[in-house]
Amino acid sequence: MKTVTVNIEKSPYDILIGKDILNQISSYLQQFSRIQCISIVTDDVVSKIHLEHLLVVLKEKNLKTNVCVVKAGEKTKNWSNLKKVTEWLLINKVERLDFVIGLGGGVIGDLVGFAASIVRRGIRIIHIPTTLLSQVDSAIGGKTSINSDQGKNLIGTFYQPSLVLSDVSVLRTLQNRDFLSGYGEVVKYSLIKDIGFFEWLEQQDILTLQKKDESLIHIVETSSKIKSDIVTKDEKELGIRALLNFGHTFGHALEAATGYSDRLLHGEAVVLGSCLALRLSRSLDLINQEDITRIERHFISCGFKTKISQIPGEPLCLEPIMNLMYQDKKVTANQLNFVLLAKIGEAILMNNVNPEKVKRVIQDSLMS
Repeated sequence: MKTVTVNIEKSPYDILIGKDILNQISSYLQQFSRIQCISIVTDDVVSKIHLEHLLVVLKEKNLKTNVCVVKAGEKTKNWSNLKKVTEWLLINKVERLDFVIGLGGGVIGDLVGFAASIVRRGIRIIHIPTTLLSQVDSAIGGKTSINSDQGKNLIGTFYQPSLVLSDVSVLRTLQNRDFLSGYGEVVKYSLIKDIGFFEWLEQQDILTLQKKDESLIHIVETSSKIKSDIVTKDEKELGIRALLNFGHTFGHALEAATGYSDRLLHGEAVVLGSCLALRLSRSLDLINQEDITRIERHFISCGFKTKISQIPGEPLCLEPIMNLMYQDKKVTANQLNFVLLAKIGEAILMNNVNPEKVKRVIQDSLMS
């Protein structure tokens, strides 16, 4: 088992990474003698696959459990389900020293983390991420959120978990598309911070990677270390944490434009957004074409879409995408700010980018 410690000053915690390590949660909880009940929130897909095992583990330690199941999918991150989860926690008389477990992917982590942060002004949460995307990204760093009609992740808090338990064994149950979506975030880490990691990823066979536990542990550990290092220095995203949003300004707008649907999963949107950010970086003379070609070649070899025109369904239009981008959290004084790439392994934050250049990049991707 690998351990990555997130050393945030007032709320440090560990990320435990390994194969078949779900039992570690009972060992962790043993140190808290006052715990009477564990509240678990999951979705209707994950519950059918992983809930029974977790309940058995907790029952062995004589811990009473309550379970709340919500519908799977990005559209679950809304006011209605936030109210459902918070009221459920209160009905079950969850106290501040109790624990709630978020068992699922990024949607569950964001939703349950938000609920835990506001019930009784904060109860303790343990994340058990069940997707590659959530293991390398959303379960780490304390961002919680729901979506707004105005855009993705615009309502939420910063609230650190007490523990993250990343069991790579559960990744074997993912559909190939969901695994690949998470891999998009993995590549993002290599692009913004670690060219050596990118070179290692280039050598992997994406078709067999999901079955290689040691490789998955390396991926989750390396990604977790990169994110942990950044969020430790900038918990509330006032500076360098924004670098983690490479590809997200374009990507979040595309997710919203496609209705948070199966037309475009989050990791797929990040990859598409990364390709657009690369083109924007090139138009600003920040990165050479050779690096762009190399990165896009890797994305294409994995089966990712790299152009907006490749998104299935009704064609998207320039103006709605631009309007959604102005709702991005990095927008200041109505100016578009982007995380761009100077070279593989080196991201920079570029403020007040000329919107005409942005439009040109989007238009080219719409038409090609």
